[in-house]
Amino acid sequence: MKKSILSVLCSILLFAAFASAQEADRYGSPRLDNLVNELKRQTVDLVDRTSEDLRQRNSNSRADIEAAFLAQQLDASVGFFQQFIRDGRRAGELRDAAGILNDLARRAPNFGSNNAPWRDVQASINDINRELGGRSGGGNNSGGNNSGGNNNGGGQSSGKAFWRGTVDKEVHLVLQRRNIETRTISGGTYNNTNFSFTSSLPSRNVTVEVIKKAGRGEVRVLEQPNRDNNYSAVVQIVDDGSGAREYQLEIVWR
Repeated sequence: MKKSILSVLCSILLFAAFASAQEADRYGSPRLDNLVNELKRQTVDLVDRTSEDLRQRNSNSRADIEAAFLAQQLDASVGFFQQFIRDGRRAGELRDAAGILNDLARRAPNFGSNNAPWRDVQASINDINRELGGRSGGGNNSGGNNSGGNNNGGGQSSGKAFWRGTVDKEVHLVLQRRNIETRTISGGTYNNTNFSFTSSLPSRNVTVEVIKKAGRGEVRVLEQPNRDNNYSAVVQIVDDGSGAREYQLEIVWR
């Protein structure tokens, strides 16, 4: 009888310990709730804007249509993410889901007239990822381990920026923090550039690389971030063909 009682007590204690461990991995945060609610408001607004743009134009490009479809997909995904939070999903699951949202937002093919709303959405998703990463200790916000010797600047140690625009002959892209300045060195000037960031280019020494996703000319990094250029990077695009051509670049730092 005593052995039976002890066995039952042990089972209860083991179950309680397991339940406690499971509960400890749950993530609850009023800030996260606020961030996701704001993101949902932004994606609803983005859906309205992109859909209205399609209705108002007699002819739409593939990029315009793709942006509208992506806005719908992103809005639905944010709603699903909200359900994850309401269901009390584990922190690891929330981080994975937030990463998927980030990947979706980065696929925006052309911001067009909705430049600001898309950037607001991406900024909110970045905030959500930082909120979840900060709790798990997975964030890379410290510059203490960087081999640049400068610990004054914030930002993650690695990240990406995405740029899209038209180049005639030569263009320089100047990256600093969360901004890309497009400078026309020669050829025609086009005001259709769009860009986005997964995180800020940090104010410390990192190595920047550029990957050409679309375009016919040459691209390369002219300047790496350093103290002398106020931790900005310069990417050169040289289009040596006749006429202008659209380019899409992925700029990576680590």
